[in-house]
Amino acid sequence: MGYRPQEYDHLVVGAGAMGTSIAYNLSHDSGRTLVLDRFYENHPFGSSHGRTRILRTAYAEGSAFVPLVLLARRLWKRLGQSVGREIFRPTGVLLAGPEGTPALDRAATSATSYGLPHERLEYDRARRRFPFFRFDPGDSALWDPGGGVLFPVRAIHAFHERARDRGVVFRWNSPVHRWSSRGDGPIRVSTSKRDYLAGSVVFSAGAWLPTLVPELRLPLTVEQQSVFWFRARDRRRPVYRDMPAFVWYRSGDDYFYGTPDVGEGVKIGGSQGQLLRRLGRPPASSPRELQSIRRFARERLPGISLKPVRRTRCLYTNTPDKNFIVDRHPDFPNVLIVSACSGHGFKFASAIGELVAQAVTREAIPSLLAPFRLSPDRGDP
Repeated sequence: MGYRPQEYDHLVVGAGAMGTSIAYNLSHDSGRTLVLDRFYENHPFGSSHGRTRILRTAYAEGSAFVPLVLLARRLWKRLGQSVGREIFRPTGVLLAGPEGTPALDRAATSATSYGLPHERLEYDRARRRFPFFRFDPGDSALWDPGGGVLFPVRAIHAFHERARDRGVVFRWNSPVHRWSSRGDGPIRVSTSKRDYLAGSVVFSAGAWLPTLVPELRLPLTVEQQSVFWFRARDRRRPVYRDMPAFVWYRSGDDYFYGTPDVGEGVKIGGSQGQLLRRLGRPPASSPRELQSIRRFARERLPGISLKPVRRTRCLYTNTPDKNFIVDRHPDFPNVLIVSACSGHGFKFASAIGELVAQAVTREAIPSLLAPFRLSPDRGDP
């Protein structure tokens, strides 16, 4: 008797935030779903691990993101309620920088265009309102009360747990080596362990996406970013537990961001990463990254100790315009590509998972995902 591949209705490659969200939403369907990941749950070699992430509703990257992030916030809250764990904490988000910073103006425009609560704060009001930070004359801020903090490990585990309870199968340590399709038939996906057949395939493999669809010649770059955690110098004063999440813009595209102390210190990251040429063993955090973040902390968070208590690394898979990619493969309509979220995609995973599952089962790309297509002028197959 010959070898026969296992058959599934849907197959998802990549079990990070996007992949587990897609699998969870596909589990509502009666079809059988398989998820393959090259590593293990919540591994540190991608873009979805970590203790906290920021959710902003006043979105400087463009107004097209606003309805998507509002849907995502609602779905994160619903997920947390369904599993009885805190997944989203409404801390608000402070956006700050020199007066006239374009990103602050764009964020205000996006909030205004959708009627979202927000407040512009000049120097005097900002420093009185947020004593955690040191503002300089000439600084201004935008207060986004609808934003907050997400807890990635809890979120991904919740998606995984609920999807598995509904029959979704997860296979860890199963990197995809190749895939093929003949006409409108099933997709054949091969790992080192076995082959699978699926009616639809979703590639949500982050930095590994170019190795899975090399024929598309996607203009992606992979950047390693390091983030650090710092304690307050005076441990008797838990003020940094009450601070908002923040993004602090500097000149050009330079910025720093952080989240409040939720148990391990204040998390701080920046925009100065290391470009990766290979996805093998990642390099250590560069001294330049830590020096830059320490300089920021010294200038803007004067109560913080400059000795990090923890650090981690994260991969950003960037498109040239820092937009997302969510679309069908141009030659295979039952293959979807969901990746390259340019370092700001985690917050959208709950919404993108729901909408991609709709695209898989209903054969149409939802309108909220239209800005992220490979070729926006190409109609649905």
